[in-house]
Amino acid sequence: MVTTTSILIVDDEFGLAEMLREMLRESGYAVTLAINGQQALEILDERKIDLVLTDLMMPVMDGVELATAIRNDDKHRRTPTILMTSLPAVAVPPDDLFDAVLRKPFTPEHLVSTIAGCLEGRDAGATGAVPRRNDESASGGS
Repeated sequence: MVTTTSILIVDDEFGLAEMLREMLRESGYAVTLAINGQQALEILDERKIDLVLTDLMMPVMDGVELATAIRNDDKHRRTPTILMTSLPAVAVPPDDLFDAVLRKPFTPEHLVSTIAGCLEGRDAGATGAVPRRNDESASGGS
């Protein structure tokens, strides 16, 4: 039985979220959208999500609050969570919240490879710990 990897995109910029959804669908992922962290938590409780891709700044519940809630929930703490941000490296939240950081703008190839790396790390980690892949290369090419 083949199962499709399910990704939850959390971003309040509808146009960007739709573009990301189409990119990821073309790569074979099932994609669900949420407009803020609170809605994302509701979706996580309703269905199986394999990875969360979240923006940092959103209304209601931002990306840090969402990642904190995910890490503090026994049911979801192993769910890889990737932060998308245009903030400089010094402004990125603590290491233990995100499995990877994608610096905007990023290429579709970089997005897909980062997701694949986080999913592989999750599958390989017997303890549930997924190494953070802090990417500084997106701004300098890759």
